[in-house]
Amino acid sequence: MRGESPSETDMDWAIGSDDEMMDPDRPIPTSKGVLTSAEIEALLRPDLSDMPGEADAAPQSVEARKIPALPTAEEKAARELRVQAGQMAARLSLTLGQCSGVKAAVGLQSAERLNDAGLRGQIPAGQGAALCFGARDQTVCAMILLPGRLADAIIAKACGAPPAVMDTGRVGDGWTLSAIDCALLEQLLAPLGEAVQRELRLIAIETDMAYVASLMTGEALVRSEFTVEAPGLDTTMTVITSQMSGHTAKLDIVPSALPVTAMLTARIASLNVPLSKITALKAGSTLLLGLPADQPVEVLSGGRDGPVVLEGDIGRKGNKIAVKITGMNRSLIKDTND
Repeated sequence: MRGESPSETDMDWAIGSDDEMMDPDRPIPTSKGVLTSAEIEALLRPDLSDMPGEADAAPQSVEARKIPALPTAEEKAARELRVQAGQMAARLSLTLGQCSGVKAAVGLQSAERLNDAGLRGQIPAGQGAALCFGARDQTVCAMILLPGRLADAIIAKACGAPPAVMDTGRVGDGWTLSAIDCALLEQLLAPLGEAVQRELRLIAIETDMAYVASLMTGEALVRSEFTVEAPGLDTTMTVITSQMSGHTAKLDIVPSALPVTAMLTARIASLNVPLSKITALKAGSTLLLGLPADQPVEVLSGGRDGPVVLEGDIGRKGNKIAVKITGMNRSLIKDTND
């Protein structure tokens, strides 16, 4: 049975007309009913009662704030100089305690570049000795001006003074270090060269400051003043370095331009075996070398009795035995280059 289709009026009542759906003034249904005008306004406009009023408003004039100027190139260089000198102070403090027994706190006081290329007039008075450090060409690249009280404290510790004693009682008017004192300091303070600059070694200890001023020249010298503090000791120490000392050449083997043949011998181990045991050896016998399996192979220069210049691991390359170099005897190479 075919039903009747709804009339146009019934459909308008069911879904509503376009005018009724687009009416902006129609009430908005919610779970509690219809929103009032005050509630709609509260949703669209937030509460601004906590905003500052006219009395709390920002001032009409704003005070200009001065922007700090960027550091100049001179200021950057001075700051970098102080950082490097501070690192040197830490190394000096550690090395001084290890090599002399005087465990003093070395702190940076000042660091500056010298205007005069020479040292005349730049060495403070009252210095006991000057430790002169240089490279292999005997050029003085750095020096430590050791005050008399610190030199005397080091000598006292070397002679077995108690921990609370920091002097020998000899420092006074006209006191100078003797030849024996200088020889003792030379043995104790040689490691301070590495604390000042790498690859520097002690060349001499001098007590004549006028003579010391003529030993070191250069276009860029830096003088650093350090405080040295320990129980019973409070003094200052001066370190003068040359900018050239930071660029010392790396000591490597330089091959000669002329063809030269060098004899290298790879030695795994050496054994002292009784003659009776050697005569009893036969195919399949084993000789225990007494070395760990990972012991490096020594490479000698100049034959079987030559010095060890290289170390390596033994292996094979193709069908031949090979030695892969893993280390180098730097001390021997430096002495040879000298």
